[in-house]
Amino acid sequence: MTERRARGSSPAGRRDRRPSRSSRSKSAASGGKKSVRRRPSAANSERHERKILGLSTGRAVLLAAVLCGLALTLAVPLRTYFTQRSDAKELALQHRQLEQEVAGLRDRRAQQQDPNYIKAEARDRLRLVMPGDTPYIVQLPDIEQPAIPTQAAKPKAPDPWYTQVWHSISSPQPGPATPPPPPLPLPTLEGPPR
Repeated sequence: MTERRARGSSPAGRRDRRPSRSSRSKSAASGGKKSVRRRPSAANSERHERKILGLSTGRAVLLAAVLCGLALTLAVPLRTYFTQRSDAKELALQHRQLEQEVAGLRDRRAQQQDPNYIKAEARDRLRLVMPGDTPYIVQLPDIEQPAIPTQAAKPKAPDPWYTQVWHSISSPQPGPATPPPPPLPLPTLEGPPR
């Protein structure tokens, strides 16, 4: 992982303030304190054991937050892209249909500019004949001519409400048959006269 420096030297080349191993062993031999070697604690070993996909818990949470942010950032543009793509397909289909309709209308216009077509339509639809021709209408006795439909008399719809209101306002109302009775005198607080 990292390079180990020789004990007792700092990166700048000066002696470290901590005593080297040899000086500690000398002090221990001279009757000083016993050297105690530290063992890894249980918390450190548990911290190294908690890993998700080979990442520590904190890094895994950070990675999940970055991925969520990336997904939220890309969601709106992707939705817009797919919506515009489907709209473009619909417009292309509509364009093809309109081109087919235009081609059919061009054919019909060319057909209607033909003098022979105009004469045939005048004979069939309008029953016109060329000057000098004799028109014949064949009526067969077995075949009845369809009757011309007559329009049935529609019942008159009632007047709308506002017309009825106008008529009720504009026409005079009949007067009452009997005159109203005279009003009764109002009682007073003083009582009957003395």
